[in-house]
Amino acid sequence: MASFDIKAMDLPQQVESVKGPEEHAAKDLNNDPRSTITAKEERTCLRKIDTWLTPLIVVTYCLQYVDKVILNGASQFGIIQDLDLYTVAGHNAVTQKPILNLHRFSMVTLIFYWGYLAGALPAAILAQKLPLGKFLAGLAITWGAVTMLTATVSSYPGMLVQRFFLGVCEAGAGPGFSLMIPLFWKREEQPLRYSLWYMSQGLGGFLGPMMVYGIGHIHAELAPWKLQYLILGAITIVWGAIMVFALPNNPESAWFLTEPERKVADARIRLEHVTEETNMIKPHQIVEALKDPKTWLTVVSTYCIHFINGACSGFGSIIVKSFGYSPFKSVLLTGCAGLYLLLGLAVAGVAANYLPKARTVVWCVCEVFVIVGAALIWHVQWAPDHSAALAGFFLLFTFPPSYTMLLSLVGSNTGGYTKKVFVMGLVWMAYCISNGTAPLFIKTTEVDDHYPTLFRGSLITAAISVVCSLAMRFYLVRANKKRDQNLDITVQECDTIYDLTDWENPHYRYAL
Repeated sequence: MASFDIKAMDLPQQVESVKGPEEHAAKDLNNDPRSTITAKEERTCLRKIDTWLTPLIVVTYCLQYVDKVILNGASQFGIIQDLDLYTVAGHNAVTQKPILNLHRFSMVTLIFYWGYLAGALPAAILAQKLPLGKFLAGLAITWGAVTMLTATVSSYPGMLVQRFFLGVCEAGAGPGFSLMIPLFWKREEQPLRYSLWYMSQGLGGFLGPMMVYGIGHIHAELAPWKLQYLILGAITIVWGAIMVFALPNNPESAWFLTEPERKVADARIRLEHVTEETNMIKPHQIVEALKDPKTWLTVVSTYCIHFINGACSGFGSIIVKSFGYSPFKSVLLTGCAGLYLLLGLAVAGVAANYLPKARTVVWCVCEVFVIVGAALIWHVQWAPDHSAALAGFFLLFTFPPSYTMLLSLVGSNTGGYTKKVFVMGLVWMAYCISNGTAPLFIKTTEVDDHYPTLFRGSLITAAISVVCSLAMRFYLVRANKKRDQNLDITVQECDTIYDLTDWENPHYRYAL
């Protein structure tokens, strides 16, 4: 860990806290009037942030998820046949029906994430350099337009190009919202808000297939899958236009807060001795991030957690159909799995918010459920009773709560704004690589053997994620104990205005 003489720095003088009744308990930092806040003022400010900002984040990311996975539902409405996203691998010996090799469909699914990978780190840097709210609004309008343009695609190569650029356009959403949450919510408040944000995936996973199913039954001259892309893309563009005016860049530009409340919102974050927003890139913080064991535990875990997402998002309805369900029913059941995801995220978020030091525990437990789900699908009989396999499929959807815990740990345990931006960029790059390679493990020719390549890989990666969660907890506990032993100055002596990293700030305590 980096060391230096903290007292040698020109740090602000210690300021005592003012204590009193709950409604009038005040905190002070550097004699800044913005940081003199009562408990009542803080509660009012937090309530407004939750009321106005959380829905904006949830709806935006929900639409991002829906636009990304339209392809999953469209696979049951003719897009595979119309764009030649298959080859014939042979014929069934009994029924003589053709056996389709969906390698092209796999490539169309995964190339989105290679586009996402190409755009992830540049998007993270732009999110630091540009007004964050306007940047995210512009992205929504752009990816909505690209979604609508899918209706003009008429070939497999064209679909590859479309999916790649859709990934590039959506790449900034995850890093952007990952940076926005620590600007508005304190560290102990973040797990629940990260879970609420990621519940948008469950909401999108439920509403997306339902909307695709409904649009697919519209009688029109256009193919159903083209209508799906046109309508859902247009909805995103309209929402992006609303975001231009509604989504703030930071607490100082939050239209739903009064001027005094903006000062309270700013002080809430500064009083925690965590990093404030800055558009200055600091290379030494990037070097520190590369040396930090937390960074690489996080990156490896991100890859392992999202390995199963290839089965859930890109091939979900195809796998459920393999259990013996009809094409339409498989789409509906995939949507129902989104409701299970919502429930899991809600439970995980509440548990981590109200149980101290529970984030790594929740992460570990959720990955165990993924292991159970993958084992069920692989080893149980699919016919005549589909229920056990379907239960296993639903259990796979416990991976998002693991990821929200991981994101909240990055947000809470990474000091230094450039370091945080860089680590978030690496996290989302690992997310892309995982989602971009996992579909290659889905071999539709293995359907009779229950996709052994996919679920063997899923068991291994989920097990690695469990090990990483335990290693992360051990490292963080050990680091906190060492800091407690070495600390010889008061907490108030170190301030966020110096943009110190967690290694540089001896007062930094890691969330567990």
